[in-house]
Amino acid sequence: GEYLSITCFVVIFFLGGLKLKTEEAKADAATYKTVFFGLFSILVCTSLLGSALTFPIPISPPEFKLGLIVFFCAPCTINSGALLTMHAKGNFAVALLITVSANILGVFTCPLLLSFVADLGGSVEFPVGALLWKLTLTIFAPLLLGKALREMPAGDFAVKRAVANSSKSISILSNLLLVMIPFMKISFTVESGALGLAKPRDLLAVTAVASTVHVLFLVFNYCIGRFLLRLPLPLLKALVLTASSKTIGTSLVVLTFVEPSAGDAGLMAIPCIIGHLEQ
Repeated sequence: GEYLSITCFVVIFFLGGLKLKTEEAKADAATYKTVFFGLFSILVCTSLLGSALTFPIPISPPEFKLGLIVFFCAPCTINSGALLTMHAKGNFAVALLITVSANILGVFTCPLLLSFVADLGGSVEFPVGALLWKLTLTIFAPLLLGKALREMPAGDFAVKRAVANSSKSISILSNLLLVMIPFMKISFTVESGALGLAKPRDLLAVTAVASTVHVLFLVFNYCIGRFLLRLPLPLLKALVLTASSKTIGTSLVVLTFVEPSAGDAGLMAIPCIIGHLEQ
């Protein structure tokens, strides 16, 4: 099951690299203020804020709390934040630049953040070096390979044109693989009987925490962008919509490599799914 999950992740991020558009982002790189704060908010501020708010809340089983912390320490969503910015008539180029940069840097910052905040009273440890290496092989390398193939000039950019023509099919395949991963994890949890540890009130508590923290992310990024940075509305939309969301993909990759002593990975996946749906 673990090897199948890893294979799914590699394919998902390879397909993500094939579809990764950066042409639009180049023209607006001068809006450094928005981009730099967006990255700082995604990779540091929201991760620490979400984790700090989760710690004191009595959630059981402990895997639910750890799952939420892993989710909050992940970078932003790969597609939805930039797409929402475009539909909201925000600055799509800046949103795209924030998204691409955050997901690349997140491979390296996520293990460091987790080693710092996800101790849970000393019962859980994240080996930074091992996790960083595994995330590099599972996320960064496939994403980079897909992007490199996309930009190959051979055949008048044949790969880029093929991806554009098959964009819908690639998205469907990627989403299907992403759905399979938590399904497999939760299936193992059901089979082991660990799902019985979760009570309806615990699921409601996780839902309430995920919803509340997401609203706080939106308020935090809006207030900084509006009153401190004084961003124009298109840039403000780009900042708020990208920096206030978290990706389920990286979260599930991390859970795949969590030590068995940390608890049941299927139970940890449930808060990630809830957090993803709450956004």
